[in-house]
Amino acid sequence: MPKSKPLLFLCVLVISFVLMTYQSRKGRILSGNPAGSLLNNSQAVATSLTDTLTGPFRKMALRDEDNRRLKKRISDLLLEREKYQGALLENKRLRELLKLRETEKKSVAAARVIGRGVDHWTHTMLIDKGRKDGVEKDLTAVTPRGLAGKVIDAAGSYSHILLLTDINFSVAVRLQEKRMEGILSGTGTSKCVLRYIPFEEEVKPGDVVITSGLDGLFPVGVPVGYVSYVDNKTGGGHFQYIEVIPYQDESRLEEVLIVGR
Repeated sequence: MPKSKPLLFLCVLVISFVLMTYQSRKGRILSGNPAGSLLNNSQAVATSLTDTLTGPFRKMALRDEDNRRLKKRISDLLLEREKYQGALLENKRLRELLKLRETEKKSVAAARVIGRGVDHWTHTMLIDKGRKDGVEKDLTAVTPRGLAGKVIDAAGSYSHILLLTDINFSVAVRLQEKRMEGILSGTGTSKCVLRYIPFEEEVKPGDVVITSGLDGLFPVGVPVGYVSYVDNKTGGGHFQYIEVIPYQDESRLEEVLIVGR
């Protein structure tokens, strides 16, 4: 807007205010003479001019207020939708966990994740169940997708879980179809490494890996992950280099079932 328009607008408002004030005080005196009529006409013109100039601004202010209300309403609706979708997903996960608990004869407790390890290489989490709920060290943490980790420490009302991607984690496994046994180790990343599979064994991407139970710690037959990469040419020693992607994505882990051996 040019600088002259605000100044003109202010002048009109001041003049209008003065004229209307003067008219209210001298109305009776001026009502019977030509000067009064002239002043009344001037006041009417000033009022009309003021309405003409201020009208667009009032409309803009009302429009801005309507826009703010609409934006707030949209924001509230989006927040309600997110809460509703979150509740649906949580109910679905809990139903799946309940179904797993009903079929798992050695289940001890269903627990929620209430904390995670802060170190980049340490993959751990904290759950809301402990010794008072029957949770003990070295018990297994599973989900409807498969193996999640194991209990490394249990307090009265909470426990720490070591996830299978941690560099300190290992579990005895076998290839489901070929029944070949090996050891799965965490790497500190989203993948694991399957060790001690001889070169002469045929392993291909997509092969399913399950727990073997030979380590005496984990139950037999728990799904672990699938083979994502095989190098049977440049690996060291007598064994292939095999990468495995866990079925359970730890970044989306919110509930676990603790089971016994």
